[in-house]
Amino acid sequence: MKQCSVCIIGEDVPQSLLDSLYQNKEYVREIFTTTPTKSDTTALSIPSANLADQYNQMIDKASSDYVLFLSPHNQLEEETLEEFAQIAQEYPDADIIYPNEILKIGVEEEAKNYSDWYQKELFLLPSLAIEDYLPQWGVLIKKESVQKLGGFEPQYNEHSWYAFIYKNLPNLRLKLSDLSFVEYFVHQSFIDTSYRSLLVREIISIYPLQKIFTSLNWEKEAIALATANTLIGDRLAAYYDYFNAAKYYRNALLAFHNQESLKKLLEAYYQMGLFEEMENLLQTQEPLQDIYEQYSDKIQKTRDLIQEMEKAVQEGKAAQLLLASEDIAQFYQGAPLYNILGVIYHIKKDLQTAYKFFYKAVTMNPLDNDIIHNLVNTAQELHKEEEVIGLITRLTKEV
Repeated sequence: MKQCSVCIIGEDVPQSLLDSLYQNKEYVREIFTTTPTKSDTTALSIPSANLADQYNQMIDKASSDYVLFLSPHNQLEEETLEEFAQIAQEYPDADIIYPNEILKIGVEEEAKNYSDWYQKELFLLPSLAIEDYLPQWGVLIKKESVQKLGGFEPQYNEHSWYAFIYKNLPNLRLKLSDLSFVEYFVHQSFIDTSYRSLLVREIISIYPLQKIFTSLNWEKEAIALATANTLIGDRLAAYYDYFNAAKYYRNALLAFHNQESLKKLLEAYYQMGLFEEMENLLQTQEPLQDIYEQYSDKIQKTRDLIQEMEKAVQEGKAAQLLLASEDIAQFYQGAPLYNILGVIYHIKKDLQTAYKFFYKAVTMNPLDNDIIHNLVNTAQELHKEEEVIGLITRLTKEV
């Protein structure tokens, strides 16, 4: 790599980031941005806000063989580009060269040292959470590799970087620049976890379970299937997609009836607010006595709590309820709670906050007609109908 094309995606590019690039101009052929700057950069007019479309258009415009993707929240160390160039020279087959990160959260700093996945790329498969093992920004990629593999998929939007890597692992070489650290200033924002859930389900459809979960004893197929399906359910549940998590917990029980998968299925229904389905499981699936007692008690207490909250809203006590919401959340954070919080903020005319609560409630339970109705109505007021269609499509799509 003699020079790379730098692509900065996002608004308000700081001058300090541009200065660090100009100081290393021997390694930089051109700098593209998605918004105009006061410096010598080329602002591309990209009508789509979809991150995949922005990646693809910048790749097309780049005249260098290597493209460096940056966020305005990045800062480069002085030697970073030189180190990338050395790695590219030493490992000409590397499709992606990535640094370690220094995460800056307010005044706190956290160093994130990544593993080197070079020629071990398929070891990433069992994680089902590739975003925990590779950075998204400050990463150098071969333009030819992106084009050869079909580019980034718009259906994954903000998660399209990881989708591209994960779905093409057998055809990519990932190399860590182990001396490099790129700073990333973390800004808390709303994360739509449905994109991550969709990717997990796509990966499961692409690769055989035996290839993903290589550490399981597949000679005992029933137990291995139950374990694999439970692990998949756990990952989807971590993304608040309890609807699809429940499917995999049910598959686990069908493969090999066990108390652990049953308990996790009960928990998925609990977070969705499906209390009747939980009662049916407790009556038909022969849970251990302690599980039966634990969830029988939780069902009753939570059902009573939700009814009391709904009554308080109807009686005009939304403000008092909001004050108590943190205490309530320590006991229960399921879809019905987020739906009620959405109703409260809608009453307060804070439509943006109401929309976020309804959006999360639907992410957790895309089957509840009342919750969907609340989200759709609020989306119409905010002209975000397409976002809601996309969310429900991702959650309910058969892959």
